[in-house]
Amino acid sequence: MLTITPDDRALATELGLFLLQEPMTDADRDAIRQQGATQIPETWLVRCELTKKPVGRLRFTEVGSLYVSKYAANVSQVEETVAEALRWIAPLIRHVRTGQYDGTEVIVSRFRSMRERPRALTECGAHSTGADYTPTAAQVELLNGRSHEMCWACRAKLESRGARDLSHLPSRSGSSTAPQQGYIRRLLDEGAQNGRPHLMEARSINQLSSREASSTIDRLKSLKERGWKGDL
Repeated sequence: MLTITPDDRALATELGLFLLQEPMTDADRDAIRQQGATQIPETWLVRCELTKKPVGRLRFTEVGSLYVSKYAANVSQVEETVAEALRWIAPLIRHVRTGQYDGTEVIVSRFRSMRERPRALTECGAHSTGADYTPTAAQVELLNGRSHEMCWACRAKLESRGARDLSHLPSRSGSSTAPQQGYIRRLLDEGAQNGRPHLMEARSINQLSSREASSTIDRLKSLKERGWKGDL
């Protein structure tokens, strides 16, 4: 059942937000009695810690969905987790984490409690926040042309290593070209010769879209640069 957890509150504080639950309405009570209802509906207002103004809204429906509204953009969408919803709402420039850590840092919550966590490193060297992209999420957002919230310096680092916006390429299954497929097979063969024989199913290569093939090539080249060590 989706709801607000202590970890969600801690993330909200880190993002400069705080959450206030709104009272249950008659419509909520009616929804509980509907066939297929699995939980009590909840609505949470998201406010900016600095200005105290509302910046978004979280709505847990009676069937377990999470609808998120971002007031600044006047847009609503469905999210799978509260954490992703809060990161989407937060009016921040989002950095890209490298996947590496250096020492620890102390986090002070809105209620002045303290906890220690590993200090994550970002591509541009800026201080990490809860809104940061993971390495994989950053690649996905850049690939699909949704990197408008990404720190420009972090994006430049990714692009210097071959990552790029491929949203203009066809996403139709099987639209990859013969040169793309051949290059992927050569990289997979090279990976197998260097101790990584099962990076992906060779028979699935023909079914890749042009966009997926370009992304796969970028990831294989990045893995090769790392000496075939780490995740694809």
